[in-house]
Amino acid sequence: MRLPTLLLPLLLGSALAAPAPTPVQPGQTWTLSATTFDGEVLSTALRLTAAPPTPTAPGTYRADRGSLLLDATADTLIALDLKDAREGGLGLACALRLSTLVQPGATGVLASGPLSDLPAALERVLAVLDVTRTPQEQADAARELRLGQCTLTRAPTP
Repeated sequence: MRLPTLLLPLLLGSALAAPAPTPVQPGQTWTLSATTFDGEVLSTALRLTAAPPTPTAPGTYRADRGSLLLDATADTLIALDLKDAREGGLGLACALRLSTLVQPGATGVLASGPLSDLPAALERVLAVLDVTRTPQEQADAARELRLGQCTLTRAPTP
């Protein structure tokens, strides 16, 4: 009879340690709405494939125009729309704090530009998220680094 009492803390511990459900699921559609530093207003839809992320890239959700990158440890969600950039146009990288995704009007930081410029710009975006604590600090830092603002919203499931 003593065995169940010894196992109880182990079972409870593993249940409490279970990861929280992710807001991103295969097959969803996400809308990226953005305003570049120069004031250009953009909107695009990222339709995630039905395939789940692979074990080698657990937070990478493939989409028709790019991908969504979820990093729960870093509390970030990054939406990449690279379709036009691959053809010489503008690429978009929107990053926001995962914890703010549930808040109405939560904004992230936007990098936009040619494909060759996006990696360095995305580093600046992530630096802004790393050092700012309030929406106003985030907006001020983004403006100072010539970055835009963006929102990500999940389309309702049909």
